[in-house]
Parts: sequence; structure tokens; C-alpha cells
Amino acid sequence: MPIFSASQIGGALAAFIVLTPAGVSSTDAPPPYTSATDAYRQGVNAMKAGQPDSALPALEYAADHGVLGAQLKLARLYAKGGAVPKDETKAFRYYQHIADQYADVPASSPIARYVGEAFCALGQFYVDGIADMPLSPDPAYAVGLLRHAGAYFGNAEAQYRLGRLYLTGTGMEKNPTIAANWLTMAARKQHAGAQAVLGEMLWRGEGVAQRQAQGLALLMLARRNVRQTSDDAKWIVESHDRTIAIAARFTIADAEALMPGLGGARSTATAVSIPTAPAATRAVSAAQQPSLSARSEPRLGPVDLVPPAAMGLSAGFGASESGMGGLQ
Repeated sequence: MPIFSASQIGGALAAFIVLTPAGVSSTDAPPPYTSATDAYRQGVNAMKAGQPDSALPALEYAADHGVLGAQLKLARLYAKGGAVPKDETKAFRYYQHIADQYADVPASSPIARYVGEAFCALGQFYVDGIADMPLSPDPAYAVGLLRHAGAYFGNAEAQYRLGRLYLTGTGMEKNPTIAANWLTMAARKQHAGAQAVLGEMLWRGEGVAQRQAQGLALLMLARRNVRQTSDDAKWIVESHDRTIAIAARFTIADAEALMPGLGGARSTATAVSIPTAPAATRAVSAAQQPSLSARSEPRLGPVDLVPPAAMGLSAGFGASESGMGGLQ
């Protein structure tokens, strides 16, 4: 497992971007805002009012002046598209700036989840690549970024994506058992995609002991939790419906009885029985162990959760908590 340093992440990405907020702004002359936080609030309000042309200059001004909320808002907007034209290069640059500036924050920090989101997004960009940059796919490097997001910051989306990568053997050796561990962590946080994939594994007995009622219950839970606007919605609904169609009546009844116990933050783990695989466990020597330890995660078997070193450079956070309003 890679142990990243500031120089390593900076060297890997500097060939593609300028590591300053100004490198992604299209506005040279500062608009008449009373402060960066004021610009951020105006930008958020303009987006809510359906006025992206007014919102972007305000958000860019705030981002250029160190408001993390504005940087993240712009990264999300450009990554998704719709309200603004989709631009993966700009999204990558904003996410990378966040990762480089804030990666040293403790996992208990109020902004830790936003930094984890940035690392997760960067990891997926490295899985897929970005043709316009150009950024070539690098699944092995992507796995390191996702591990940092999932192990250190506890990001559920990163844990889910790692589980899927381990299932396919993308960027690492295929290992359904380790996949199940990562998916369980995300499923316990009510991540619908992780619940669905884990449910399919339990239904088939892939990498875990076969428990069809528990697997179907997780698919039911995923079907209930998934947002219809999610990219995962279609396949989750199809998987749920397909499994229901072939399930025996008593299995469906058992699954429905299990549902109430699977709705909590920690109860999903009770559905899973993961066989031990000592060879999958890896240790970090005292010399390698970073000063910041990974967030403690529930485990049902050995997981290669070696806590990566904090990545990036320490820096001031820019805006205060008021600069994070409007983010979810």
C-alpha cells in the first residue's frame, strides 16, 4: 500500500495543473464583494435562484481567496454539469487544490468529510482518466487516493469504490473478501450502492458465507435508500427486482423480517460473515506509521487498512465555518 507524502502527490499532479486557486479562475478584476465569505454567500444564493451566470464569478472570487466551501461547490458543479457546462478538468483542479491544501487535517476536523470527498473524486478521475487534460488512467495510483479517503477520512463513497475495484481486480489483485470488508464499511453508513453490491455477494455467496435472506434484505434496504437521481439507481432497482423475482416466499419473508434491524448505522454488519484470510492482512512498521492514525472502522475480517500518511501541505483553512454554509 502506498504511503503518500506532500512531495509525491505534488509531483504526480503538478504536470497537469497550477496548484493555486488563481489557476482555475476566469476573473482577473475582483468584483465588489465586501469579503470572500460574502462572495461565497452571494454565489450560493445565486445558484439557488437558478442564476449560474451571476453565481460563478462570486464563487470563483471566494475560491481564489481561500474559501473552501466555494472551491468544493465549484468542483461539484463542474464535475456534474447541468447548471454549468460539465468540465472535468476544472473539477479536477479544484478537487486537487483542496486535497493538497487540507490533507493534513485531523479526521475529527469539521472539514474532514469535505477533504475526503476531494480525495475520493480524484481517485475516480485517475480510474477513468480525463481526455481533455490529458490525464491517462492510472488505477494503481487511484487506489492509493481512494484508500486515503476511505481509511483516513472514512469516506463512504471511497470505501464503496474500493470494494468494487477489489471485486474486478482493477488497480490491485482481485480479492472478494477484502472487497466485502470495504463494502461493509460503506453499507454501515447507509450507502445504497454498497448495500446493493454486498447484498448481491451474500445472495450468491461470493467472498462471504452465502446468506440469501440477509442478501435480499440488503438489496431491499438499498432500494429504499437510493436516490432516484443517483447514477446507481437504475442497476440497484434492476438487481432488487431480479432477485425478488427468483426468491422463495420464505426467503422474502425472512428478508422483510430482517429489514428493521438493518436500518441503523452499525447494524448492517450483522448480515455479513466474512471468512478469515490471514494472508490479506498487512502491517505497517513503526518507521512507516504516520503520526495521524486512520479513523477506527468496524471490521468483520482482515482488511488491508494500512493508514496512509496525510497527503499535501499544511495551510490555513481560509474561511471560517461560515464559509461552509450551503454545503451538504
